[in-house]
Amino acid sequence: MAENILFKEKAAEDYIEYAKQAAEWIKTTEKKGKNGKTWIQSPDSNEDFSDYPMLTEKSLYGGAAGIGLFFLRLYQATNEAEYLSEAEEAAKAIIEGDEGAEFYERTLNTKQSGASKLVHVKNMPGWAAGYYNGPTGGGYFLLNLYKVTKNEEYKKQAVKIADDLISAAKKNEDGIYWSEQNDLCGDAGFVTYLSSIYELTGDKKYLETEKRFGDFLLAKGKPAPNGGTYWNVVDLTIIDFPKDVFWVNNAHGTSGVGWIFTILYNSTKDERFLKAAIEAAKYIEGIAVGDEKAVLVPYLDSLERGPSKEFYYLSTCHGPAGTSILFQSLYRITGEKEYLDWTLKLSRGIIKAGAPEIFSRGYWQSQALCCGTPGILEHFVSIYRLTKDKEFLDYARRAANVVVGQSFVPDADGDIYHQKKLRRWSGAWWRTIPTDVHSYTGLYIGTAGNAWSLLSLAAAEKNEKLVELVEYNYFA
Repeated sequence: MAENILFKEKAAEDYIEYAKQAAEWIKTTEKKGKNGKTWIQSPDSNEDFSDYPMLTEKSLYGGAAGIGLFFLRLYQATNEAEYLSEAEEAAKAIIEGDEGAEFYERTLNTKQSGASKLVHVKNMPGWAAGYYNGPTGGGYFLLNLYKVTKNEEYKKQAVKIADDLISAAKKNEDGIYWSEQNDLCGDAGFVTYLSSIYELTGDKKYLETEKRFGDFLLAKGKPAPNGGTYWNVVDLTIIDFPKDVFWVNNAHGTSGVGWIFTILYNSTKDERFLKAAIEAAKYIEGIAVGDEKAVLVPYLDSLERGPSKEFYYLSTCHGPAGTSILFQSLYRITGEKEYLDWTLKLSRGIIKAGAPEIFSRGYWQSQALCCGTPGILEHFVSIYRLTKDKEFLDYARRAANVVVGQSFVPDADGDIYHQKKLRRWSGAWWRTIPTDVHSYTGLYIGTAGNAWSLLSLAAAEKNEKLVELVEYNYFA
């Protein structure tokens, strides 16, 4: 009897093949110019993303830097030169399109108006200039491309990006900053880049810059009612949230800020930063909801109403997949079992909530590394690497099955017996607009990110090391 394709247990080479099929679909969206390539952010959407912070053309989140990083990773996984060539085309577009320090002057002084559903987010200029969407995300891609190719042009541009960032900094009595959005998606994310450039060059001006921003960030912390210290670093009234609430987790809240403090400590050995990271972890522990084996962390907190109890994200941006990175980092720095225990409780909270198979209010069909199943897969691979416990490898395989099952492969032209070798993912990136379903090409929002997560599992199965997302690039 012939083997049933749906009964086949997937292996590392299957995940790599799916990633190659995703690459073929991404290629169908390319925009080739004389100065490299970019890719259409969402080929089946009518939205104008040209000035939308999360989907700028060259960004790490949803643009060419993220897609270039994916192609670089696929090259590492396959050793097929065509993927390195694609990555270098992305690099060319990023280098040729560099605006220098003027980017920050333009971006941080932009205010939008109008009826578009995107307009409020556009009034968070720190997000548009920040790590995931501004030049430093492209710099992270160039740094990794330099490590593979040893092309000095990539190193030179990466250093220039750091210098431009420094020149755009503002000063106050506490230290330096860039915008009014001081979260991981905004100013705080710059620490990761400055740390990498300091490691690359040994030039202490980069160390001093990250330290001075760390001083600024320390001053933002406030004692929390349930213990520890919290950081409210984004004014959510700009995007129509109630004035009393603030975000808690990785992308925009205390756990992401705490993770940044671990990087600051790792660079400077300044005990104030380690203490701040520990305080951030205490705050998260104080509002976590669950039991001795599994917990989740609320999406919102309020000094007036307390933490929300009906709303839990599960993936990277606002969920345990992202929040656990703080605890992983503290465990690697201190060796204290408490932080490993909390890492595992957060991980098991994902499973106890029903993921990856059961969707919920904060874990919906976004199909994104940011907020969907690929981020959960990436998380479980990282926990397996941390613990070597097969429990988490099995969770990763479950998540991979869901990721693969959410993809779409079209029938071959005129031949329903076969399929094209093109694979893409479509998702409702806007949680509050479930009918707004589109395919996206990008790393944190679309097909590149889904394929990226499958490559993570393939690498774990083969015990290989590939270029990592910035969230998993420290303390490993």
